[in-house]
Amino acid sequence: MKRLNLAVTIAAVALACLWFLEGYPTVIYDSWGYYYLSGILRTSGILAWPTDFRTYGYPLFLAIVTGFRDLPPEEFRLVVFAVQLLLYLGTCWFVSRKLARIFQSESLGALAFAVGALNPVLLLHTTEPLSDLLSAVLIQLGLALSWRRPAAGARTERTTIWQPMLSFFCAGAAVAVRPANVVVVQALVLVWVYRAYRWRDLRAASIGAAIAGLIPPFIPQLVINYRLSGRLNPLIMRSLYRTQTIWGMGWLKYGTVVIPDHSPFLVYVNTLSGTDPDPWSYLRHHPLRYLATLGLHAFAMLDYDLPFTYVTDLHPWYRWPLSLVNYGLLYLALAGCFLGIARVIRRRRIDEVGFALLSTVLVAASSVLVYAPVAVENRFGLTVEALMTPLIVMSLLRLSRANETRQGTRALMILGAPIYVLASVVLSAWISTKQANPFFPSPANAFVLNPQRAHLPKAPPTP
Repeated sequence: MKRLNLAVTIAAVALACLWFLEGYPTVIYDSWGYYYLSGILRTSGILAWPTDFRTYGYPLFLAIVTGFRDLPPEEFRLVVFAVQLLLYLGTCWFVSRKLARIFQSESLGALAFAVGALNPVLLLHTTEPLSDLLSAVLIQLGLALSWRRPAAGARTERTTIWQPMLSFFCAGAAVAVRPANVVVVQALVLVWVYRAYRWRDLRAASIGAAIAGLIPPFIPQLVINYRLSGRLNPLIMRSLYRTQTIWGMGWLKYGTVVIPDHSPFLVYVNTLSGTDPDPWSYLRHHPLRYLATLGLHAFAMLDYDLPFTYVTDLHPWYRWPLSLVNYGLLYLALAGCFLGIARVIRRRRIDEVGFALLSTVLVAASSVLVYAPVAVENRFGLTVEALMTPLIVMSLLRLSRANETRQGTRALMILGAPIYVLASVVLSAWISTKQANPFFPSPANAFVLNPQRAHLPKAPPTP
């Protein structure tokens, strides 16, 4: 197993390096904003925080991983990539060890590591100095810490105290990185409450430990908000969520283009939308069309037709190879979701395996629900991508155990795969026909990038 894990790690690093070379070669727009804010933390500290619509979490992470040094943008991007890749692979290893103990199989643990570490979408986003990959990793860690091993391998009482503390610290840090994760924290609370009810293995002190883990990541944001507005608020002061939901009525997805002679605004137009002024009106007047819009948003944020946040090629060579692999993984995860639910219904109880599967479904669903109403980007789906591992493992386990799986179930899973992939290809191609690249006069649009990457001008700041 060690040799297999080593081979998987080498392959993952090689693939990530390929993506690093394919991506935009410096910091720009939001990534430039994080670069700038990390510099403020490095030079002036938390009390100099200048904005009320960005949280401190990801800039602080960037300042830490760069050793609080002033690095050139390209070197900064390289260092952040290396650290994010290491953090992601380390998380995959941790999750795989947890699953090996839960399924009581070292081979399944190795399979889980391969499934997670070789996910091409997540490896691609380790190359970008943006908050989404770190957010997904923190949620994945927080959830995995809540899983329970079968009773024969129960941990000591002391570990029971540290597990909720670390789990909720990861959850609090995820909110500090991306404020929308507050919904995911609520889902994680439900996961821990059910664990306490089902197994009675948590003491009263565990509640204090969870609170002690959750609070520290919010303290710097409290200080920032009090300084900026005089109010004690642990979350972001000026949220763009409502504006994003209004945009989401008219857009299926959006992206940012960095190609000479192109506007940076790439919009996938929603032809189902009408003239309703807000989502509630849209839902009230056209419920089926709005629900269809939400479904298309959910698909779009998991459809990596233009996978990089900053698009340098509208027809990349890797579009369909990456998409087909991703559709296959999504299908296995969806099948694992249904298999996990069917397993619980059949056994009429939730054991440790069922708990790991259903808690994953709950947290992943909370992430989809928080983003489905807004104008989505591909990167919004990274949390779901990171959480798929146990569900995929469940599907592969069922497919591999022909003698233990009902033939009808196995045949249905095999037959469903090409149908799902084909339907995804058709839907993705249809959504791509809705691309529009409108031009909005602004200083950012006057900036034309030099196509020669070796002589790139300084990237524009966040508009």
